[in-house]
Amino acid sequence: MKPAVAAAGLLLGTIQAGLADPCHDRFVELYMQLDQGVPTKTFVTTEFKGAPPMSNDFLYLNHDHHMSVPINPPQAWVLTYQNVMYQSSDEGKSWAKVRDLDASQNAEGAIAAKAENAKTIRNAACGTEEIGGVAHDTLEADLTVSQGMVTENHYKYWVRPDDGFIVKATYDTKAPNFEMAITQAIEKAPDLKLPTPE
Repeated sequence: MKPAVAAAGLLLGTIQAGLADPCHDRFVELYMQLDQGVPTKTFVTTEFKGAPPMSNDFLYLNHDHHMSVPINPPQAWVLTYQNVMYQSSDEGKSWAKVRDLDASQNAEGAIAAKAENAKTIRNAACGTEEIGGVAHDTLEADLTVSQGMVTENHYKYWVRPDDGFIVKATYDTKAPNFEMAITQAIEKAPDLKLPTPE
């Protein structure tokens, strides 16, 4: 059975188990998204407990064409394009191949992993908060992520009611040896263009 098919079965079971809780079900739907269906630009802040925060822009066209631009501290840019990862040490003027990727397998693997983690989603809560004077729906919950290592997490999404777009997300993670908080500020980027190395 293909991972995507198996993941769909796992997700169906998760949704059926949570039918009595619309907030839980909506959180699961948001969590299972691989993207928002449009090009996006995301400002990401990552904070490991006891260390200075790091920030970067994440520019996304699709699961096989996206780029990370570190801001603080400055580091090499990383681009994924047509199943290949590239790196640039001169702010995108030139690109060096790092390694080949299997984008299809990565997407299927991500869906399967999310479906497994979704079975642990608990304590879902929904509400409303303002961002820039505009009311947004909020959805948050706890979940256990078991890929690589087992971590306990609290995720929260701020969703624009008129189009369902996630404009902000926070991910708080506790692992045996570290604690990490990620904040994403997300905007649509319909005119986004990314490099296409030869």
